[in-house]
Amino acid sequence: MGIAAYEPLYQTGQTLAESEFRPLAVAQNSEAWREFRILIDFYRRGHHRLDNFSGILSPKFRLKTGVSGRDFVNFVSSNPDADVCIINPYPGARYLSYNVWMHGEAFHPGIVARGQALLNLAGIDWDLRDAPRNGERTLCYSNFWIGSAAFWESYVGGVLDPIARFLEQNPDDPVARDVMDPTTHYTSAPFLPFIVERLFSTFLALHGRTKIAVHTGPYERVMELCDTEFERDIVREMRPVVDACDNAEGFSPEVKNLQALHTRLFQKYVAEYYARHPHPHTGRMLPSVAEQFTRQLAPGF
Repeated sequence: MGIAAYEPLYQTGQTLAESEFRPLAVAQNSEAWREFRILIDFYRRGHHRLDNFSGILSPKFRLKTGVSGRDFVNFVSSNPDADVCIINPYPGARYLSYNVWMHGEAFHPGIVARGQALLNLAGIDWDLRDAPRNGERTLCYSNFWIGSAAFWESYVGGVLDPIARFLEQNPDDPVARDVMDPTTHYTSAPFLPFIVERLFSTFLALHGRTKIAVHTGPYERVMELCDTEFERDIVREMRPVVDACDNAEGFSPEVKNLQALHTRLFQKYVAEYYARHPHPHTGRMLPSVAEQFTRQLAPGF
C-alpha cells in the first residue's frame, strides 16, 4: 500500500525533519494562504492520486504531537480501510471547547462570521454557528491528516477548491478582503488559514460515514502536551464532564456555556502569558495587548 507523507520544504537549505516523510518543494508559497495554498496546488496537480494515501505534514510534526513520522506512517499502514487517518496535536482543546469554532471565536474574534460569508459565496452549504461537536473522533488541528485519493476528492476537491477558486476569481470582493484581514498570531497572518484549518474538523463531523482512524497517542499524553499549567487545570476540571457528554453523545447548554467560558478565559491567559514567554512551537511571543489594539486601529502597521 502506497503511503505518501510529504513534508514541505520552503526555505533554502531546509532538510527533512522526518526521514520517513517525502520532500515536497514549495516555491514562492503564499504567506497569506499558508498550508491552504500547498494543499490546493498538490490537489490540482493530481498528486493525491499517485498513492493510496497522501498527506502534507509540517516540519513541526514531531514537536507538536510527540509522535515520530515513522510511527504515524505505520499507523496509517495499519488502517488500510480508513478514508483518512488523523492525529490531533492539541488534545487539550477537546476538553476546552465544544468545537473548533468556539475555540476560533475566542482566539480570532470574528472568524465565524468571516468564515460563514466565505462559505456562502463559495457555495458550501454549512452553518458554522450550528456546527457539530468536535470530539476525539473529529478534532484535528494543523492539517495533520493522511487521506485516500477519494477523501482528497471529497474534502479538498469538494470544499477547499471551490473556496480557492472564489478567492482567485474575486480578490476584491469584500468577503475575500475580509478573510485577508490580520488576526493575532505569533507571526503575521490573516484569518484565512485559521478558517481553512477548522474546516477539516467540521467536514469530518458533518460526514458521519467517513471512516476515520484516530491516532490516540496525544490523548494518552494530554497533560504533557498542555503548554501551560492553566490549561492542565482546565483539563483536570473538565475531563470527567466532557468525557461523560461525549460518551452520552449529548452536551447540555450548561456544559457548552462552561466550555465557552473556559475558552475565553484561556485565550486571555494565553494572550498575557505568551506576550512574556516564547511559545514552545515557534520560539516567538504574541504581541502585547497594547500592540494588538494598535494593529486593530491600523491593520497595515
